[in-house]
Amino acid sequence: MGKRQRARIEQQRKKRRQRIILCLAIIATICAAVLAFKVIPYISDMRALQREIASLPDLSPFDTHWLEINSDYAGWLKIDDTNIDFPVVRGNDNEKYLTTTFRGEENILGAVFMDYRCIGEKPHIIIYGHQARDEQDNRLLFGSLHEFLNEKFLTEHPTIMFMENDSLYEFEIFSARQTDINDPAYYLDFSEPDSWVAFLARTGAPPGVEQIITLSTCIGSDNDRRMIVQGALRRVVPVTTEQNEDGGWRIVRPE
Repeated sequence: MGKRQRARIEQQRKKRRQRIILCLAIIATICAAVLAFKVIPYISDMRALQREIASLPDLSPFDTHWLEINSDYAGWLKIDDTNIDFPVVRGNDNEKYLTTTFRGEENILGAVFMDYRCIGEKPHIIIYGHQARDEQDNRLLFGSLHEFLNEKFLTEHPTIMFMENDSLYEFEIFSARQTDINDPAYYLDFSEPDSWVAFLARTGAPPGVEQIITLSTCIGSDNDRRMIVQGALRRVVPVTTEQNEDGGWRIVRPE
């Protein structure tokens, strides 16, 4: 191979390397732009959501002021030792509160909301919420649901509490799992004879239970994957609330 031919080959290799570097630079720029397009709005909305949560009045779940803030207020959801301790709304569909907060602000993290079909006598309550973390890695909305995959955590936190109409509904958790949108846990039509019994059997719920609650959130960016926690109604307790020394509220159970 002559000197001139070797020089020509080397020149061709150099041009190929330059093209590869240019392509990689373009790809990196596009990726950075896409990341910024997604992350910056997320951080902004996450901070806005934190401000809203901090601004919510420290009132009893049964206070009518919640309905004045949002007429879609449906009750209060609480699980001890988690961030889950906030109002729940129920809209006219399952779309609005995906991107609307409790105070009605547009936000990609939305609000925690009950399935719009859960009205009247509702043997199955489904409550949805996004999962999120703040800049200090604290969980927001339904981010804590994933902790129930830890058997020790589940054993130490077996109860879901939902408060409405001056009553506390206590649900004992019987299932925490990752699944998809085709899971029978999302079934809500019990008009057919024996459909409720079949539903309990398919979800692994205790036989004979009168009501089930399902908490549901997405898993990562997969639109079909879900993390759910399900509880069976253990008891309904008429309760009141009273103010704590710090200005907050606590549940008062009957003697």
